[in-house]
Amino acid sequence: MKKKKVLSFLATILTTALVCFAVFAILLRPQTLEIGMVDLNTVTDGEYIGVCQNKILIAVVRVCVENHEITGIEILEHKASYRGQAETIAGKVCAEQTLEVDAVSGATLTSDTVLKAIENALK
Repeated sequence: MKKKKVLSFLATILTTALVCFAVFAILLRPQTLEIGMVDLNTVTDGEYIGVCQNKILIAVVRVCVENHEITGIEILEHKASYRGQAETIAGKVCAEQTLEVDAVSGATLTSDTVLKAIENALK
């Protein structure tokens, strides 16, 4: 009888822990962001800092603009495990001079967060 109560109690604790974990995972999961357009003809020369926090993901970038062109994008802060993907998306933006670039495969949320930080810097 005592064994059944203990097993029932442990099962309840395990179930509660799993449900809490699932809820937190859903609440903290970054979301897909809407990336707007930036007209580089309206951006004056200089260095701009942009930040985007997408729940647990954060991106901080420095964007350099000369003669209405992006001359460099530096990732100042990003989650270390996705830093390579963040630098790849920044390189694409720099090469194509637009925020309308394809996301890095397997890193869509990271790509969106970096793109939004770049947009925020230039606006």
